[in-house]
Amino acid sequence: MDLSVRSDYLAQQFAESIREFEQGAFSSRGLALKAEKLTTVDELQTLDNELLSHAYWVMRHLVHQPACWAPTLDELKYVYRCLIGEESFSQEVAEGHRL
Repeated sequence: MDLSVRSDYLAQQFAESIREFEQGAFSSRGLALKAEKLTTVDELQTLDNELLSHAYWVMRHLVHQPACWAPTLDELKYVYRCLIGEESFSQEVAEGHRL
């Protein structure tokens, strides 16, 4: 499969999963499981897409709140806005949303 097509597909699927989570369709554990069903760390390394890699990390680790290193809901919302094209992704901005 073309890497850009796969990247676009994952961005859409990640955004949809985050939207469903925010609507209460499943818990943070469910969000983590959804991320793991969609892709793997190995595939993300192949795609070499910083936003997708970070979105995957946030989706998988939100469950660890309130740990200081865990992503916050604000970080998840920021990643969502980046996935749907409302904002440009910056690792520094994303990490600025942590506790």
